Amino acid sequence: MLALNLPKNVQVTSGENYVCVAGPLGTIVKKSSKVVFLVKDSMIYCLSGDNPALKQTYLAILRSLLLGVTKGYKRKLRLVGVGFKAFLRENSLILKLGFSHEICYTIPKDIKIVCAKHKGTLLVISGIENARVNQIAVEIKRFRIPDIYKGKGIHYNKEKIKLKKGKREGK
Repeated sequence: MLALNLPKNVQVTSGENYVCVAGPLGTIVKKSSKVVFLVKDSMIYCLSGDNPALKQTYLAILRSLLLGVTKGYKRKLRLVGVGFKAFLRENSLILKLGFSHEICYTIPKDIKIVCAKHKGTLLVISGIENARVNQIAVEIKRFRIPDIYKGKGIHYNKEKIKLKKGKREGK
């Protein structure tokens, strides 16, 4: 039988169609079909038919939920370009990305964004659901996709962009 260790300050409740994980950073309710979790002696057991691959999948999902409510997830974005700036105003992120206008992005309630000035502008997106944090990072990155000739744009923090040669550099 497959099992996970339950952290001290986390509570897990499950029913036929859902699992609810509550921890110090928040609560996540995830719909799950055909799976029931049993919490016993600070261990979580998966009771879901005879398919071991299905049990491992559900336990991996539950492991990511446990990590989200205890430590949380972060994604860092870097603004690369002359005059590229970002700052927070109330519950929105204001981006200056070289266009004739500012871009105003409304921050969802379950996501926290911090702007830092560290070798340019760095955005730190954090939340309790990994998929949601990555989705917000992709939405912000789409405002200015990195240019393959100059390298300007919004990058993930450790992302390497391979620059192409220009028309004049080829000869």
